[in-house]
Order: sequence, then C-alpha cells, then structure tokens
Amino acid sequence: MSLAPLTAMYGKLEGAEGKFARDVTGYIGIEAGIYSRWGLDLSWQHIQGTEERYRRLETGAADVSFVVGRAALKHFLDSKTTRLIGSSMNSCPYHLIVSPAVTRLSDLKGKTIACREEPARIAPLYQSFFQKAGLRLGEDVPLELSGSDQEVFDLLVVGRIEAALLPRQYGFLAEEKGFKRMNDWPDVVDDPLPVAIETTEKILGDRSGELAAFISAHAESIRHLKTSRDQTVRMLGDKFGHSPSLAGKTFDEYLLLLDDRLTIDLKHLENLLTQVAPNFPGGARKLAAEWIAPDVLDRSS
Repeated sequence: MSLAPLTAMYGKLEGAEGKFARDVTGYIGIEAGIYSRWGLDLSWQHIQGTEERYRRLETGAADVSFVVGRAALKHFLDSKTTRLIGSSMNSCPYHLIVSPAVTRLSDLKGKTIACREEPARIAPLYQSFFQKAGLRLGEDVPLELSGSDQEVFDLLVVGRIEAALLPRQYGFLAEEKGFKRMNDWPDVVDDPLPVAIETTEKILGDRSGELAAFISAHAESIRHLKTSRDQTVRMLGDKFGHSPSLAGKTFDEYLLLLDDRLTIDLKHLENLLTQVAPNFPGGARKLAAEWIAPDVLDRSS
C-alpha cells in the first residue's frame, strides 16, 4: 500500500530555553508505526515562528499546524482562511510559583505577583486570594500584568517579583531553578485550547480523507504515548534536552493532559473568545460554525 505524504508542523514555546513543544506525540507515533498504519507518510517538523507556519500552510508546503489557541484565533479573525480540525489539549491550568522564602500563601502579603494579562483579566484572582489567605489582591498583594508568559517567567527568575502565575512548562523550569509551587492554589487561571490543530479551508477541502486519517492516527498515538512513559522520557531528553527530572515532570504533569478525543470543548472555546475577542458578534457558537470543522466541537460538557 502506498502511503500519502502529509506534513505536520509544531513550534516550541517562545523562550522557555527551547525545551518545550506543546505536543510531541508525532515523534512517538512515527516510531511506533502508527501513522503509517493509517496510510500516512507523516513528516513531523519543528518550524519555529507562528507566521512561518502560516506561510507554509498558505503555500501548501505543509498540511497541519499545532498552535496555541489564542494565536490561532487571532489569525482566523484577521484572515478567515484557517480551520480547526481538533485540539489535543483543551485546558492547561496555570501554577502559582513562588520564591523559596515563601512557605504559605499568606507569606505573599506585601509581595508582588505577576501574570499574563489576558487570562488574569477574567480569572477570579481577587476572590481566590481572599478566600485562601484573607489577602486583598492589589492592596495586600500588588499585581503586575504582563504581555507574555515569558516576560512573567523572566521577572520571577531575576528577582523582580516574588510570585508568578505561569503555564506548567514555565513553572517546571522555575522549579528547576529553585522556585517552589504552591500546591494548594486552585486552577483558576487557564490557557484555553493550548494545543489547537489547524489547517486551511483549501487543504481541508482538498485533503479531507488524509486529514481524517491523521486525526485518527494522532489519537491512537496519544494513547500510545500515555502508556509509554519510559520511551517518552527518553525522547524528551534526546530531542529537547530535558534532564531526567524535568522529563518525568513534563510527562506526569503536562503530557498526561493530552486528550485523545481531539475534540474542542465549547466552554473552553468560550473562555478563549472571552480572552481574545470578547466583542465577537454571535459568541462562541457562531465562531465555532465559522472556524471549526464539522463534528469537532464537543457540546456535551
């Protein structure tokens, strides 16, 4: 049986020491022969830069891109040319990472915390600090809003702030540098659709069969990854330079959040829209009808 060539692209998190990709499943699935069993000769390419990945989709040099949802939504609103064909992670709550001297949440009184502006805008941060420690955000605990997670991470590690709300991957790196995670912090800050899977409207029309096979193969590959800890930990060391402890933490606390259903949850789509384009006419259901391929939206939750 001849295999259909298909190119999928992923990028690493900007900054983050080049250690993290949002979804590494392609490496495991190719090695296990899963994509070929679905009739695909998959090329799994690291292409850094969101705009470069869009250029390759638009020119037909690639077929699928893995991208953070907020970037995907902004591009769709500007171009209306892309379509989401799935998401391998609908939600990834942020961790609260603090300086080594902080032992309990109440120790943050008088200390500055930072967070990326978009998720902080809608998260119940004030209520969480008050309920958990009797602290008034903005008064007892100054809040600094930033334009990116990388900026927040940098502020923490250089000592400009004492606490940060960070995506898990950045939090893992901070812990490697001696910072601590507050384990009793609730999951109130989120990055909705952190791993969106997109293509263009034209490619979806021209290659719908191959893309459907890719989604099925990727789902099987996620299931294989989640039952192959040793293999995945070794791959993270070989491909991304993870230490054994960082690779283990990445597997146990991040990659296990990958969801083999590959559907898009309506409530997380609503959260994404609220963060990126709260005035979008018609709301999340209208957005879904325009942006998401048929049978990908999960309305049940």
